[in-house]
Amino acid sequence: MIRETNKSVQSNRKLMWMSLIFTLLIFAAGFPALYFLISAKVEVESRKAINSYSSRLTGSNNNMESIQTTLTALKDQLARNLSSVSSKLETLEQQHTNDQSTLQHNMLSLESKLFDVQDILQHNMSTMETKLLYLQAYIRAEKLTCPVESLSFVDFLLSSASSIFPRSLPNYYRFNYDGNNNCNYGISDGGHDMYDNGNKLQVWRNNEQPVQVIYNWTYSDPLGNFLMICKAWHPFVFSMLVLNRDGESRQYYIREYGDLGADGSGSYRWNTGSLLVGSFNIHYVLYQVYGASDPSIIQIFFTVSSPLLGSTGHSSLHYVDSNKGTGYTNNTVYMSGNAHNVYLNYILTSTYQSSSRSAYVATSTVEAILREIF
Repeated sequence: MIRETNKSVQSNRKLMWMSLIFTLLIFAAGFPALYFLISAKVEVESRKAINSYSSRLTGSNNNMESIQTTLTALKDQLARNLSSVSSKLETLEQQHTNDQSTLQHNMLSLESKLFDVQDILQHNMSTMETKLLYLQAYIRAEKLTCPVESLSFVDFLLSSASSIFPRSLPNYYRFNYDGNNNCNYGISDGGHDMYDNGNKLQVWRNNEQPVQVIYNWTYSDPLGNFLMICKAWHPFVFSMLVLNRDGESRQYYIREYGDLGADGSGSYRWNTGSLLVGSFNIHYVLYQVYGASDPSIIQIFFTVSSPLLGSTGHSSLHYVDSNKGTGYTNNTVYMSGNAHNVYLNYILTSTYQSSSRSAYVATSTVEAILREIF
């Protein structure tokens, strides 16, 4: 019984191994075909995927080209817009420049007119003040009458000088008035380094104590021997009416002094002369500092006498030749004699050209201006 069972088991084992071997043989025989089928399937699917990707890529390229075309069009449109905006900005800028230039021109014109109005107001006030003080001075001078013509002399001199000098002097310079320590008796800086506390004036008679001249000031000698007017105009004008009521021979002095600001550079020159213009007898001293990069200094001291002014007696003009230079001035001029109703005057003017050194003004030019005034 046991033997039969063992035989049966062995028989079953043989059948199982034979079945396994047969199965392996069948699998080995069919694997290449299966592999081929799977590979073919994979290849087909891969090709489909590649074709689909290629199609999508082609569509993307087309979209990229479309986007590129659109961007190019937008870029061109932006460039045209920028060009248009730039052109409009240039037009607006030019218009703004023109408007600014027009505004600046109008401002300068308005400023000039304001200066003119201010000068006219000062001129009218000066006229009334001068006439009043002249009358007061002549009232003090007993037994003397006041010619009407002499009342308007300073007014006439101021208006004529302010009109004639600017148009007769080449490169005429309108210097600044900045006062001196708020006392207003000198020019601290006239502009372009013209003066460093200069153009200070003193007047006196014989050996008396000098009187410091204050700008835009009218002064009457307590004894009624002279009257003086100082006007900080353009040009600067000082005028002293010598009354000398008792007819005695005296000396009347005017001194100009101060720092010119030229720092020692340039040159200086002075000379004297006389003119007869109609009935007006004029004696002058001309002093100039020139040839520096600063504005020139042109000082004219002169006397005026005429029967029209009620002038009588004799007078002469003298220049004190002290130490001279281009850094400082210390000019003293005096009138001597027994003359009555004679005017001792001083005018300061200037020329300036930034591109060159200040030039000497010929004596003939100054004489021509004096002739035109009188």
